[in-house]
Amino acid sequence: MIKSFDFFGVNIADVNIDMAKEIITNNDFSIPNYISFPDAYVVSLCQTNNHLKSILNNSLLTLPDGKPSAIMGKKKGMRHIESVSGYWLCKELLDTRLSHFFLGSTPQRLEKLKQHLKEQHPHANIKGFSSPKFISEVEADLGIVFKNEFDKINELKPDLIWVGMSSPKQDYIIYNHLPVLQHGLMLGVGGVFDYLSNEINKSPEWIKKIGLRWAWRLVKEPGRLWNKYLYTIRKLSIRFLIEYLKT
Repeated sequence: MIKSFDFFGVNIADVNIDMAKEIITNNDFSIPNYISFPDAYVVSLCQTNNHLKSILNNSLLTLPDGKPSAIMGKKKGMRHIESVSGYWLCKELLDTRLSHFFLGSTPQRLEKLKQHLKEQHPHANIKGFSSPKFISEVEADLGIVFKNEFDKINELKPDLIWVGMSSPKQDYIIYNHLPVLQHGLMLGVGGVFDYLSNEINKSPEWIKKIGLRWAWRLVKEPGRLWNKYLYTIRKLSIRFLIEYLKT
């Protein structure tokens, strides 16, 4: 059984990317489920949003996406924990026997994604792509909003449904559509489609290893990320430091 630890109310799994890959590969896809990748911003939202916290805590796996959860996990004695990147996990799983469906982003970006995957993962079993209409975060939490898309997914029966939207919008979509999914595992991977399509350059691995990926992203997308980072600092950073020092 996979251990987990309490990261400010969110149960983060004690896993690394190899363990996550093994668990997913051996999953029973006839029982629909989902995997969450909450970053520090999403965890900070959970401090005042019990519904979102419940969604994360009822997943098959809630993975340590980013340095803060991995650092705290190690501090709390988790033996295996390392940051699990949705980008690298997707690339690893594209080269397995599993089948895939990509839901999210714009039609133009999906075309670039399709071409890039064909070049980089020529043997990947990709069953389809879909760019749903844009909806707000509030609309995403109302219920089933992508009926046509999930009718298509149910017809194709992919093993892995990669959901590439912003968080927590994608978390609401995954949770609300789980009852209509007939087969497969949904993974909410945020902006990973942007990186997989080469539309946005991913930060160098050395920056990720020293925990400064957030700074790289802020420099690249200040308008989109500044408010999120400010909110995270206000809600979580001081609590993180206090918890780390006393653990």
